[in-house]
Amino acid sequence: MEKKVSGRVSQEDNNLKLETFLKTRLHLTKNEISRAKFLENGICVNGKRQKIDTRVKSGDLVEVLLETKHETSQNLRDSSKSISVLYEDTDVIVVNKPAGISVHPAGKNDSDTLANRLAYYLRNKGEDSVIRIFGRLDKDTSGVVLAVKNRAAATRLELQREKHILFKNYLAVVQGIPSPAKGRINIPLSPDPQNRKQVCADPNGKPAVTCYETVAVNNDHALIRLRLETGRMHQIRIHMASIGCPLLGDPLYGNKTVSEIKRTALHAQMIHFLQPFTEKEIQVTAPVPEDIRLIFHPEIL
Repeated sequence: MEKKVSGRVSQEDNNLKLETFLKTRLHLTKNEISRAKFLENGICVNGKRQKIDTRVKSGDLVEVLLETKHETSQNLRDSSKSISVLYEDTDVIVVNKPAGISVHPAGKNDSDTLANRLAYYLRNKGEDSVIRIFGRLDKDTSGVVLAVKNRAAATRLELQREKHILFKNYLAVVQGIPSPAKGRINIPLSPDPQNRKQVCADPNGKPAVTCYETVAVNNDHALIRLRLETGRMHQIRIHMASIGCPLLGDPLYGNKTVSEIKRTALHAQMIHFLQPFTEKEIQVTAPVPEDIRLIFHPEIL
């Protein structure tokens, strides 16, 4: 999907070098400027293509093409099954992923994933684009998923993630009651050499930090709110298991033979970020699914 950014030159910026205007006023990266230079009408001043060493004048309209309409996920089959859109603008879309579907296809016959449903949704709106899903959830995990509609938005959101401006809060139901009720788990993780589908604690592994707090207790279960300082595979699942409180229904790090829930009890409840170009603060919340609500009283959730 085509993406342009534009700006009007102020009196203060009169006679400024175009390259400087692009970096300081439109906040474009060196790579974005370099890529736009080679697109037809990629960098224009008052509708005419210009070199970046041009001097701009007060009142000039500067326009930059960051992505063409030809950049799409054309090889991705679409699925007409519905998606629940929680927030959408010209650059990003946040959806509520149900438990039980994958985020991306894992093989050529896997055609009903969140990416396939997004492809159908956007194509049906005439916004066919590369499907860039920003942060995966396990198949069993429900909740907020952020996707971006253009490369430039992805670049800006990646910087927000590095600065912890972009973050998610999760809800989980665990077996046992955490002690202390609130804490910070700092255990490095590595791929499990015995099982490629799992990770394991490893003092020489990649840093992994999870912050948690107990929201409610019901018999021998606890409802936990979590925030990740890092984003490692299965981080929440193995970190909670490491303190003796595995997620309810977790087949890898806990006891999957439970009657209360038929999947790993993890829900991505909220995502916070800034709109990639306007920097408006955005916070989106996904409703708690019924299977988790049944374990705890609705008023708690």
